[in-house]
Amino acid sequence: MIRLYIFFLVAVIFLSCKKNNDSISHGYCKNYSLNNPSGANTGGPFSFTGIDVNPNPVQKGTVAKVVAKATGSNLSFRWSTPHGDLFGTGSSIYYSDSCIGTFQITCTVSDGTNSVTITVPVNVVN
Repeated sequence: MIRLYIFFLVAVIFLSCKKNNDSISHGYCKNYSLNNPSGANTGGPFSFTGIDVNPNPVQKGTVAKVVAKATGSNLSFRWSTPHGDLFGTGSSIYYSDSCIGTFQITCTVSDGTNSVTITVPVNVVN
């Protein structure tokens, strides 16, 4: 009975860490890569130049601080990720994941009229 329980527990843990291969659909956006910041958008009535993730890589089961580098008036921030957990609201939030891999965090900043979306990779390590 104990062996069956351990097998079930290991199977649940393994299946819960399956990578989500869904793609993120942004519509019209500017994407940002940590290796190539040339995609950052600084035009329009506000500026959204990138996303900082600290630390990156983040150890599984711990928390990384995620900050949108944006300036302007009356900005709203919409965060998403296909894997892991996001905590908080506004320009500064936290990310945590219990699985190893490279995942994406996306932020859309809007002033009510215009919006810009930036996506960055986050590496989760053991």
